Amino acid sequence: MLAIPLALASAVLYGVSDFLSGVQSRRRHFLIVGAVAQTFSATGITLVALAQRQPLTQDALLWGAAASIGHCSGTLMLMRGLARGSMHVAGPLSAVCAAGLPVILGVALGERPSPLAVVGIVLALPAVWAVAAGESDPGSAPGETHLVEPDHGRMPSAPPPARRAGVRDGLLAGVGFAVFFIALAQAAPGSGSWPVAVCQLVSLVVMWGIVAQQRPEGSVRAALPAWIVGVTGALGSLTYFLAGQSGGEASGQAAGQAGEAAGQLTVVPVVASLYPAFTVLLAMALLGERASRAQVAGLVACAVAVALIAAG
Repeated sequence: MLAIPLALASAVLYGVSDFLSGVQSRRRHFLIVGAVAQTFSATGITLVALAQRQPLTQDALLWGAAASIGHCSGTLMLMRGLARGSMHVAGPLSAVCAAGLPVILGVALGERPSPLAVVGIVLALPAVWAVAAGESDPGSAPGETHLVEPDHGRMPSAPPPARRAGVRDGLLAGVGFAVFFIALAQAAPGSGSWPVAVCQLVSLVVMWGIVAQQRPEGSVRAALPAWIVGVTGALGSLTYFLAGQSGGEASGQAAGQAGEAAGQLTVVPVVASLYPAFTVLLAMALLGERASRAQVAGLVACAVAVALIAAG
């Protein structure tokens, strides 16, 4: 089954995109970086969808729009978590929720992963938390740098009220990203890449609307190098979508029932949610950042989780 390799490729691409956006946002305002990246992302995916010559169906519009709602709301909640100084709470909590909520829905819809895969899923959730929550030294935390203002160092610890607010922001962000994962997994085959394209186009409008409202300092031209962030992010979304489609097709051939998708919700989102591990690895390899003991343990647990899920 191609679902797991594609989901892992999605995690790698999301991790690379997150790392690159962190590097870009250390030089330029993160909102402008995000808007420029989203422009290239939406353009690239739309061109892919057009080249496939598949019809833009009502199903693609519906699930693409639903995915964009989750994507935009999740991103905005994470931004609010940063503004409150509670990113070390909101970030990992959102990652765990984004991975865990689709699993709950998948089980409710009839998905039954193997015992080995169940062990891998259970291991993956705390592993993602450990990687996303751990701080590295020097610099800001990998996986969060894309939301850090330029020229700012490590974020200070949040006071108790901010941490409580961070729990709320993290939960809301996690729900948003879970909606994104679930919606793309539900799109029917035969619509090409249009569900992803619709999601990216709606997100593009929202992102530039935020830029117009906030008016951050900096020029769009100076942020053009962020095109690589958009390309890798778009490829991450596309490979995730293909992973979900692959799981659905495999289950349809085996069981003939949509409710028994072969890992569409119980496996694919969990593997794709391991992307913080690749952000951390890139920060260690290219920026010389040192992972904390919790992060190292989380990285090892991520690798074991993927192996168990693949073996199952």
